[in-house]
Amino acid sequence: MRTKIITFLLTLLPIATFAQEELYSIEGCVMARYSENKLAAEPFMSVILMDTTERIHIGGCQTDLDGRYYIDSIPNGRYTLTFRGVGFERFDTVLTISSNCYIDTLEMYNRWYSIKGNRIWEKQLKIATPNYIDSYREIYIDYRKAVNSLNKTLNKKNDELIDSCKAVKSVRNIDTILTHLKGVSMKTGYVLDVVYSRGGLGGIAHYYCRKADKPKQRKKLSLKKSENILDYMNVEFTPEGIWSAFQLEVSNRYLLRYWHSYYSESWLVFSVKDEVISSFYVGRNKIAQELKSKLEELPPIKNKVEITSDSTAELTAYFWNDWLGLVEEKVQVQRKGTSVKFIFSQEEHRLTDMTGKVLVPYDCGIMF
Repeated sequence: MRTKIITFLLTLLPIATFAQEELYSIEGCVMARYSENKLAAEPFMSVILMDTTERIHIGGCQTDLDGRYYIDSIPNGRYTLTFRGVGFERFDTVLTISSNCYIDTLEMYNRWYSIKGNRIWEKQLKIATPNYIDSYREIYIDYRKAVNSLNKTLNKKNDELIDSCKAVKSVRNIDTILTHLKGVSMKTGYVLDVVYSRGGLGGIAHYYCRKADKPKQRKKLSLKKSENILDYMNVEFTPEGIWSAFQLEVSNRYLLRYWHSYYSESWLVFSVKDEVISSFYVGRNKIAQELKSKLEELPPIKNKVEITSDSTAELTAYFWNDWLGLVEEKVQVQRKGTSVKFIFSQEEHRLTDMTGKVLVPYDCGIMF
């Protein structure tokens, strides 16, 4: 019994010795750089303190609403302090703690805000008369404005009715949106309308056509069930007519959406330098620096439609997607009666509903 007691006391000795050590604390503040002129406190950032030798977790916390953090009960020693946050590059620093420490304000760069498609759109609207202006850009800008106006109406209705499907049903036929395109018209007796489809992981508004004397679609369609609206339209087999029809073909990238459907939201790009590079802040952000370098290496881009025969054409379009980056999409076009058919034969990218070659990859880091 005496031996067991001695052994037990010897076991407790290191604990007693450790308890007598003086313990310290560290505190500081994390700020996030969103743009050249915007620096704000970053809440909910994970701050973790680890022993550099044994990789033992010493302590940790999340930054508060003011971006501040505080970790106490730290023995004298050398540690790795790690900062992690959604959309941020991980940041590690090694420090020796022998007294209470206040760490200088840490400035981190949020990659979500380095570049976003909607900033490209904002930049496009600010360029009144770009030197690369052409009919393709004019058609896209005018049409996208009309779609955005429709989305605002649908959002307003949604706020009133608290139901996206009912909100879309309350909007009458939207034939007027075709006035923002060139060389495209409805076939006699039909109208263009909009319906909302939703599944387990999201929802999206999309076009459909109906006979003018028939009531608005009431059924909630599956996201996978979608008719080809171009079958109910007349499309001039000209570059402008084909480009306008293409805008309708890919309108699921523009229209009102919810949750996972945001992966497919995309923006056409007409100038990498003026619309993409100039739309994001670089600073000391490594991701942004690398992205800028890759974008600057690209040769000039040009959206175009080339008529290859009386019944065929090839369309080239450049899109920005926040989960893919800059994508070059080549689409084959076939004349189909008084309309056209688009054939997407390039690699299809998961979740985004896009095809094409990724010229400069990028991922905003957002996961739904």
